[in-house]
Amino acid sequence: MRFDRRVVSEPLLTFIRRCQAHVPCHLGGGAVLSGVHLGHRLTRDLDLFCHDSDDYLQLRRDVTALGRDAGLAIRIVRDARTFARYVLEVPDSDAVELDLVEEPVPDIEPSPEPVEGIIVESLADLRASKLTCILSRSEPRDLVDLLFLDRAGFPPEADLALALRKDGGIDPGVLVWLLDSFPCRPLPHMLEPLTEDELDAFRRELQERLRHVALPPER
Repeated sequence: MRFDRRVVSEPLLTFIRRCQAHVPCHLGGGAVLSGVHLGHRLTRDLDLFCHDSDDYLQLRRDVTALGRDAGLAIRIVRDARTFARYVLEVPDSDAVELDLVEEPVPDIEPSPEPVEGIIVESLADLRASKLTCILSRSEPRDLVDLLFLDRAGFPPEADLALALRKDGGIDPGVLVWLLDSFPCRPLPHMLEPLTEDELDAFRRELQERLRHVALPPER
């Protein structure tokens, strides 16, 4: 496997390698889902997860210097106890948001073999996290990702048990309710063709599939 350079550029890969050489952490989110597995859309986010609190604090202290060493300018825009957000200024490219996250929940599966020297989140964890995103935010890109996972043979309703291990609040009935008003526009910058109408049709179809899980037919 290799990273799609349209999704994650070489300067960003260099920066990620420097971070992972500095402390144990792994890359997740759209950079892995699209950059390694699906190749369906661009992303303007990098998500680095640390399971150990000391590793997270060390990375948060040193990330600006690590970025500078990789030729990137970094500025912080949010700093919480277990979460920090930065903006990476990439030469000759658009800025990228970097999220550093202290993640106390164990991974569902171990990370696979490194991809071009980078430790990435497992596909099982990525799929589970996508369902939890429907609970925590209302961004069309998350529904886009579920659609392309579905097309790749990973129906979201089959991953409910995985998602429950990430977030105890996962419930098919709640997801049905949230999907009723979930936005389908604007689409992210797509690499594979998709229309807003196609995404809305998937939203309604997924609602029905999850409703069937929440309320199985009486016998």
